[in-house]
Amino acid sequence: MRVSDLFVSGKTEDTIKQLYTGREAARRIRIHAREKSVIFAVIAAATVFISVPVFIMDHMKNSEPILQIDRAGYGKGMGHATLRAVSDGYDGKISIEINEREYTKEELERFSEELSGHLWTDILGEDRDAENVTEDLDLRDSMEGYPFKISWKTDRPLILNSRGIIDKDRLEEEDPDDEGLPVRLCATLKYRDYSEDMYGYVIVRRSRETLSEEESIMKAIKESDEAGSTGKVLMLPGEIGGRKITYYNADMNKGWIILIMGFIMALTAPAIKDEKIRKEADERRKQMDSDYPRIINLYALYYTAGMNPRTIWSGICDRYEDGISTQKGSRRYAYEEMIRTRRMMDEGTEELIAYDDFARRCQTVGFRSFISMIRQAVTKGNDGLDRILKEEMEKALRSRNNMVRIAASEASTKLLFPMFMMLAVVLAVVMIPAFIGMRY
Repeated sequence: MRVSDLFVSGKTEDTIKQLYTGREAARRIRIHAREKSVIFAVIAAATVFISVPVFIMDHMKNSEPILQIDRAGYGKGMGHATLRAVSDGYDGKISIEINEREYTKEELERFSEELSGHLWTDILGEDRDAENVTEDLDLRDSMEGYPFKISWKTDRPLILNSRGIIDKDRLEEEDPDDEGLPVRLCATLKYRDYSEDMYGYVIVRRSRETLSEEESIMKAIKESDEAGSTGKVLMLPGEIGGRKITYYNADMNKGWIILIMGFIMALTAPAIKDEKIRKEADERRKQMDSDYPRIINLYALYYTAGMNPRTIWSGICDRYEDGISTQKGSRRYAYEEMIRTRRMMDEGTEELIAYDDFARRCQTVGFRSFISMIRQAVTKGNDGLDRILKEEMEKALRSRNNMVRIAASEASTKLLFPMFMMLAVVLAVVMIPAFIGMRY
């Protein structure tokens, strides 16, 4: 089995065999398989060729340690970055948020009462219970969506300072039984000349959990972000708990994206060849349906002359071949299949078997009915055949008229886009000089 054979499905083979016969069909199948395999190989090779330098560049980029991250400019909101943090005992990806360089708004959008509805829950971070605060509070200097600058004070700065950091050692000294110490918070909201103090309470307790390596890294980065919120860049902490830590770019290597997309294209692009074969088969079916009324009409004409079915069949083929040789007309699938059937009978194939093979190859309702009438004429004689032929001719003519209407509607639909383009050109020709004239 050749590799090219993998690219031709059984359905496509059957379609090609409908369009071509004998050795020509086998040759067309081999050509179709070879063309699809070449398309796949070319796209796959190009994908690998393009992705290799991207792999190398992204690998070099991601292997270079970084010490800082550019902070978003004025008014552009919170920035995000994904980093690979490497330290003693830890090597993993972390996602961080970076505050913008300066957070301001041109007008006051909300009143302080609106902010007070969620301020005291937002600062809790992972501690959603103000009665049991065990982790540092998120006492940020601004709230997203609000123009206020916020400053913080606490009535126990040695336990919980204005940055929301809990001194665990001091807390253990003052609260050895871990009953919890109440801390009063004061948030001062300022916007230009507007200022207001808000008060809230939390109960601070000792944490019974030790921070994981990732949590320690995230906490240190957050503290560095808050400490340098006015700088243009976020300086990443180089040491955490006495351990050196290195950061790398953790973005996905774009070479993988190119490689995956390229192979998807390599797998799907050859399908275009199959679609071309299917369209050709559809045109074949439409052409055969279009020729069917004329063939029925010719058959009825010869039938009234008293000819038998095989002679009528041969006469229709002869008439078609004469027209091809004298007028150099285009070849028609239905007549070519009839000639193929005549050749089979001349070579010794039984007449009814040849007719059945013709109906199988044509695969249209009209020609199946046509073969049924011929079988009846061969096996049972011509009794009532004239009436059946007349009914079939009327039915074929109605079907052809319907096909013409459908083709006309499809043609009008295809003309819509060119009509809109012409309309746009006409409008441009009329409107542009008018607008230019308005300037003077």
